[in-house]
Amino acid sequence: MRGDDLLPPVEPPSATFILQLFVVPALIVLIVVGVWLSFSWLVHRSQPKDLIQGLESSRIARWQRASELADMLRNERNEQLKTDKSAALQLAEILDREIDRGNDEGGMENESVTLRYFLCRALGEFHVPDVLPVLLKAATTNRDPREQVVRQGAVEAIAVLSFNLQQLDPPQELPSADLDKTLAQLAADDNDSIRSVTAYTLGRIGTPANLAQLEILVDDPHADTRYNAAVALAHHGNAKAVDTLAEMLDYTEMSSVREEEERSDQMMKHTLIMSNAMDAARELARKNPDADLTEITTALEKLAAADEATLQETMINPRRVSTAAEHTLKDLQQRD
Repeated sequence: MRGDDLLPPVEPPSATFILQLFVVPALIVLIVVGVWLSFSWLVHRSQPKDLIQGLESSRIARWQRASELADMLRNERNEQLKTDKSAALQLAEILDREIDRGNDEGGMENESVTLRYFLCRALGEFHVPDVLPVLLKAATTNRDPREQVVRQGAVEAIAVLSFNLQQLDPPQELPSADLDKTLAQLAADDNDSIRSVTAYTLGRIGTPANLAQLEILVDDPHADTRYNAAVALAHHGNAKAVDTLAEMLDYTEMSSVREEEERSDQMMKHTLIMSNAMDAARELARKNPDADLTEITTALEKLAAADEATLQETMINPRRVSTAAEHTLKDLQQRD
């Protein structure tokens, strides 16, 4: 008996089989694509000015509108709106009223606070210096601990606003009189997070008065505050950043975390601290060739020579940091 006789007869595929194999999956894909396109249309159907008008006329879902507006203003397709002074001032008036309403019943509820935060975020995206006064008001209005997020958002918005104005042709500067005074006040704030974000903003603006404040903050007891101050000073070529940059590169200063669920976040944070310090050290060397970087190079040598297990124990990504330390050390040594 031939082997072919043992095989079952070959039959053409049935219509049901073809339907299951090709048509049904194709329909599923079309449905998924249709849902995605519908969702995308719903998200983007609103226009920025419509959202601003909605903030004026509605009491429903206002913080969602403000959040969507902040996202839209970051989109390059809305560059023209960023220079719209009337829209910016209209939004500033809304924020001003909402700050005052914080004294009313419900003014510190989550939705009200979140609305003020996103209004600050949106205003920072404009290229209109006239919005600065209301951002300063938001940054210094401190009636309740729940308002910290608004204050922090306002300080961040000032940094973004300053950066946006510096990118214009010709560049523009924020008016410094009230700004310098307010940032000096925030640099001495009791809240660690406020001082930390203020250090970043001081560096972004970078007036002589701002740098003088950073020279104080570089010795702040709060680690993130002095780290932000050191990086900012380094980017301005100020050698007073050296000691703190060396501290940022000293892995023995990094505290380990015992709770397993926090290990990945802590490793990311420690690795980012070191990466920022190395970038800042290069910038300091470039802008201030005469700066004594001995402490930094010593810390880099120690870091590059550390074994992998030790770095992992202190929540640092060993491969990324060790390689970066070697390259940074080589760059700094070449300058000599």
